[in-house]
Amino acid sequence: MIDSLANIIKTDFFNNALFDWGLLILSSIILFLILKLFKNIVYSKLVKLSEKTSNKVDDYIVSTLGSISNIFILFLSIFISSKFIILKGFMNDRIEQIFIIIFLWQITKWAINLSGLVFDKYKIQREKQNDMHSVTAISGFTKLVRFLIWTIFLLLALDNLGVNITALVAGLGIGGLAIALAAQSILGDLFASLTIMIDKPIAIGDYIQIDNYMGTVKNIGIKSTKIESLSGEEIIISNSDLLNSRLRNYHQSRMQKRRTTIMIGVVYSTPFSKLNSIQSLLTKIVNDSKSTEFVRASMVEFADFSLNFELVYNVLSSDHGEYIEINHKLRMKIFEEFDKNKIEFAFPTRTIHIENSN
Repeated sequence: MIDSLANIIKTDFFNNALFDWGLLILSSIILFLILKLFKNIVYSKLVKLSEKTSNKVDDYIVSTLGSISNIFILFLSIFISSKFIILKGFMNDRIEQIFIIIFLWQITKWAINLSGLVFDKYKIQREKQNDMHSVTAISGFTKLVRFLIWTIFLLLALDNLGVNITALVAGLGIGGLAIALAAQSILGDLFASLTIMIDKPIAIGDYIQIDNYMGTVKNIGIKSTKIESLSGEEIIISNSDLLNSRLRNYHQSRMQKRRTTIMIGVVYSTPFSKLNSIQSLLTKIVNDSKSTEFVRASMVEFADFSLNFELVYNVLSSDHGEYIEINHKLRMKIFEEFDKNKIEFAFPTRTIHIENSN
């Protein structure tokens, strides 16, 4: 039985005895547990220290240490163990290659976390200043930086695997052109996203209207923009379509008030004295409201079935909800005052005169 066990231990697996593999695995597990315990102890100590300071640098160090993944610790343990337990053939080289890729992946995560902390700091400052255009630009640049970081990681990983990056890029040639043509719409949306960040026609939080769609901008991505409508559903519009559409932006910083026009028709049978009082009545209704600014009120048309008065005023709010509510109250007040003064609203009517020829 001892001979059988000895034969099993000496059995080759990828040019190495199972005994060597067992030692490597066992030492890796022990080292993994030690490193994991060390990380947890150091992390808990640093967390307590960082809570006593207002410095953001130590917060980043703690966040970086906490983001070390178990996968990285595991492959670090295997890599260190492989330096003491030498395997035959190509296995040591493969372990080193895999570890370098995992190490690059961990560094990539740290770089993304660092860029996120830096951009978030400036984003919070701009939000406090209500500079939503800068917030939108920062959000866009954050996504772009993350994309570039992951691209660098991919190129370094391929280079570590022995891929000739220069030859790969040069070899794209016609294939790259074909991919570019196939991805024309995606590239169009990407450049449209950059245009939005630079030109700033809209920003997160703006209330906009695009064709028949209205809502608040919630997110401006690399390919599309997400808008939340008044009824709550999410509207997704590609960035290129957004820039090619006729866009109305009702953002507070751009529009401090909204002009509104109301056409009011009264019947032809209205006495002249009451007809003459309508202008001053409408003026008083608008001026009595602190949320509106009077522009003009005048009779503008002898229509088929009504005498039409045009009332023009400004609503002193850029918020769409407040705009609707103020208009509602003003219209109700007009109806109330007309009812008090016995002024009759007109509606489509037709009078037929019948004459007796006899």
